[in-house]
Amino acid sequence: MAIRKGKAELMRAISELREADYSREPELNGIYRRLFNGRKQFAEIFEKNISAIMQISSLDLMMQHQTQKIMDISQKVTKATEMIFGTAAGNADNQHEELTNTIIKVSEETDEVYRKIEEGQSELTMIKELSSETITVSKEMQKDMDELVDVINNMTTVIAGIDSISLQTNLLALNASVEAARAGEAGRSFAVVANEIRELAEETQKLTKNMSTFVESMKAASQKSVNSSTSTISSLASMADKISNVWELNSESQNHVSKVNESISSIAAVSEELSSSMTEMENQLKDSAGFMRNVGQELQQEAKPVVNIEQTLDEVVKQMGGMTKDVFYHLENEEFAQYMSNAISSHHTWLGNLKKMVYGRAIVPLQLDSSKCGFGHFYYAMTPDIPGVLPIWEALGEKHQKFHKYGAAVTNAINRQAYEEAEQIYREAENYSKGLIADMQKILDLTKK
Repeated sequence: MAIRKGKAELMRAISELREADYSREPELNGIYRRLFNGRKQFAEIFEKNISAIMQISSLDLMMQHQTQKIMDISQKVTKATEMIFGTAAGNADNQHEELTNTIIKVSEETDEVYRKIEEGQSELTMIKELSSETITVSKEMQKDMDELVDVINNMTTVIAGIDSISLQTNLLALNASVEAARAGEAGRSFAVVANEIRELAEETQKLTKNMSTFVESMKAASQKSVNSSTSTISSLASMADKISNVWELNSESQNHVSKVNESISSIAAVSEELSSSMTEMENQLKDSAGFMRNVGQELQQEAKPVVNIEQTLDEVVKQMGGMTKDVFYHLENEEFAQYMSNAISSHHTWLGNLKKMVYGRAIVPLQLDSSKCGFGHFYYAMTPDIPGVLPIWEALGEKHQKFHKYGAAVTNAINRQAYEEAEQIYREAENYSKGLIADMQKILDLTKK
């Protein structure tokens, strides 16, 4: 009877999976060891599944984040391409072609300006040479006029001499007439000759007087001609200097226009090359945007098996969590405490990533689904039966969900570039997390007791 009672006690101990003296019942000892080892293996599998699903969730989050980044880059490249090259097909090509044609037209017009400047330069060269010849001829004419004035001056002297001689001749003729009158009949013929000489002398005086007036007029006219010639030569010299300056300026303009024309021709050639390069770049950008879009879509398709695996593992973890209610699969308090410690650590990491995102002003992979974070998978998989823990545990679900909503709010604010708002939301999340961590720590303390 005592043996049966002892065996029943051992059977009850096995059903509760607790230590007892199984030495007298080898079979029961074997069963207990197998069940005990099985429970340990179950705990290890449960832990590995929790770890696996956390890694899968992290991988899924990372793939979603990178896929979205690729899709965003694709959209930005497409928008940039449209902004640079125009949304209408061929619009960019038309603009580039129009620009090239305009430059070519300007080059042709510059050629025409250069040609006209060259013609003007040729005309100016002829005028310049003609002006030099005119100055030379004018100087020779002035020299001739100076010589003419000298001749006129000599004529004045000669006329004055003739006038003096005629005056003396007139006096001699008068004296001869007086002497002939005294001689009487003998001097009559001499008187006639003397009278003829006197008349000739008077006529000569009249002629010299008229000639002197004419010579003075010639002298005055010649002097005016000399003065006019001097003024003309001076004006011609001044005009020649100005023509020479214009010629030099025109020559400089011609050189500048030549350089401008060469530059415009180079620009036209570069514009044609640029137009071709931009067309090629446009095609490459469109191809790149299309390629990234296709890669993003392929990644979305490739991520579907990961999502399915995550869902399957989540179901397995929840199923195993339900099995922990059975004594044979029950988690030890120290194992549960380890999960809570990991949850607190994950919580700090999540909050740190949120801070990095806020102050770095850039989106980083952040789990916004409270059921898929490091604590969420474990929380929704089981219900602890540790004394005093359950009320706190059940209240954690709603608090945990609210905490993750701060992440969504910060992400939205950063996307809108409302950085001050994002910082304010982070401070609220940081303050709110203190109560959440305090609850987790309280559960951890109760578990360890």
